Amino acid sequence: MAKPMMDALKTRLYATSALTTALGSRIYLDEGPANAALPLLVYSATNSQVVPMFGGVNRYDITVEFAIAYANSGTTDIWSIAGHIETALSTSMTATGFDRVRATKVSGGVPSFENDGWTMTETYRLTAFDT
Repeated sequence: MAKPMMDALKTRLYATSALTTALGSRIYLDEGPANAALPLLVYSATNSQVVPMFGGVNRYDITVEFAIAYANSGTTDIWSIAGHIETALSTSMTATGFDRVRATKVSGGVPSFENDGWTMTETYRLTAFDT
């Protein structure tokens, strides 16, 4: 059941002009291509669970990590991408089979320098209920 939630997330990310202006089409699920141009964003579901609720309704929680990678000259721009993600996820998303999908920021990232570039990981939880 996680696929419709992840599809809604993908749709939202690509529909956010601030992200596509900054990243182009360099928004990837799970892994970006080797030697991809920077900046780029890779998002991955790291955990999921189903919680039974009252009345036979289930709650679905998915933890998603957003790894932002920037060239070594982009130390302040990495914060802009993080802000665009937060803005994109500030309103609910529509997913087939669910009432809505809400994103909650679990933890913010701190830039770190590695492999001649900057990276930062932001973590969110997607939550949805059966319809």
